[in-house]
Formats: sequence, C-alpha cells, structure tokens
Amino acid sequence: MNTEEILTQLSDARKVRSYRQHLLLCTAGKCAPEEQANRSWDYLKRRIRELGLLDIDGGVYRSKVDCLRICRQGPIMLSYPDGTWYHSCSPEVIERILQEHVIAGSVVEEYAFASNPMSDA
Repeated sequence: MNTEEILTQLSDARKVRSYRQHLLLCTAGKCAPEEQANRSWDYLKRRIRELGLLDIDGGVYRSKVDCLRICRQGPIMLSYPDGTWYHSCSPEVIERILQEHVIAGSVVEEYAFASNPMSDA
C-alpha cells in the first residue's frame, strides 16, 4: 500500500471528510497557565467522548494547539467552520460551549469575542 492509499484509509477511518465541527484549544501556557490549559484540554477530550459527539452528524473533532496568537484571557478556543473565538475556557465554560454551541447551535455570547466564519467562496 502506498502513502496516498494509507492516508486515504486513515482519513476515511477518522471521518475527516465528514466531521461537522472542529474545536481547537490553546494549551501552550501563554494565554493561561499550562496546568489550567491542560485541565481544560483533558475535560474537552473526555466530554466530547462522553456526549457521543464524535459520532453524531459527522462528528466533532478537537485539537490541542500550541498558540492561537491571542495570549490573554485563556485558554482560548476556536470553533470551525463557524469561526467563533472563545476566551476563559475553563472546564465550566467548555461545558457551556459544548451544550449551547456544539449541541444546541447557539454561540455562548458571554465568552465569544470574535467571529470569522469560513466561507465556500
């Protein structure tokens, strides 16, 4: 099996072509203490799994990132493709984002500070 076939097989298994939302959480320790960021990351991973969000409507992905270039009021989280930026993402705030934004479809305005939706254009 060549590299392209392996990557295609892996992307198919991970449903890369069909996930509906991707949450990126900064854990570098620049916008928030590293311990706090890691606690938020562990919570996000666990709750996505517990809520079954990996398997509904194409799934919800999450990625740990080194820096989202907003080095204040973190941890910072970015939701794509809607492009909503959130600050102060403690486990409690992440729970609200999962329930209200990811599941119910409403931005959590209290913690959202910017928006830059990806477009098809």
